[in-house]
Amino acid sequence: MHPLLELLRPVNCLMAGAAVVLGYAVAGGTAEAGKLAQGFLAAFLICGAGNAINDFYDYPIDLRQKPRRVLPRGALSLAAAKRYAHLLFITGIAISLPLGMLPLLLAAFNSALLYLYAAKLKRAWGLVKNLSVSYLTASPLLYGGAIAGDALSTLPLVLLALLANTSREIVKDIEDMQGDAESCSTLPLRLGVRKSSALAATILLAAVLLSPLPYLLGILSIYYLPVVAVADALFLLSLRALFAACPARSSKLMKAGMLAALLSFLAGLKAL
Repeated sequence: MHPLLELLRPVNCLMAGAAVVLGYAVAGGTAEAGKLAQGFLAAFLICGAGNAINDFYDYPIDLRQKPRRVLPRGALSLAAAKRYAHLLFITGIAISLPLGMLPLLLAAFNSALLYLYAAKLKRAWGLVKNLSVSYLTASPLLYGGAIAGDALSTLPLVLLALLANTSREIVKDIEDMQGDAESCSTLPLRLGVRKSSALAATILLAAVLLSPLPYLLGILSIYYLPVVAVADALFLLSLRALFAACPARSSKLMKAGMLAALLSFLAGLKAL
């Protein structure tokens, strides 16, 4: 894979683009292929820019911990990586310009947050970092809804994604406590495992309790419910693993639950 393509992590970027399409469909967007393609591409590029600038700032750590990444192995210079990230950010924002004021503002805000996260927030007090990552993960749904002209209809889905992602980010920090002690100040390092686990569990339980909301509000069809029930079951199993002192297993079960939740959004699309 070419270093420039490898640096932006195309699989992650494709997932961001797919979330835009899903948000667009949930918001009842009509088949305007041009606008949808622009939104997909903007999300793809901005996500890639965030990955590139993150690797730029992580270079000293990656030299020790991940030497086979693009920058530590010398496949691309630091200066070139930074210029590349800037170009991707600018292009992603520019593509959003014809899509309307809200998509443009979201593209600009997310670009700024991705830059700030890489430079400062990921080494800040834990919950700020966790919430930033979770918002950035969920926001392509909102961006897709904004392109369709009905961002409000995606908010319940964004909320559920935000809660589940925040819980998993805390659990991942519990799992990575030993390595994180050298480079950043995460929530588990500040509060300890017990309090952090309790917070992660509370947030995830809130997501489970609120999971019927998209159906009750008429945003998704009844076909959403049986699939989201599977997601909820996986989330509850992940909590059992968490309190059994198995954060790695808990994180994997949460990831599976998030995939099931994504499938439930697809299953509930009224256009289907």
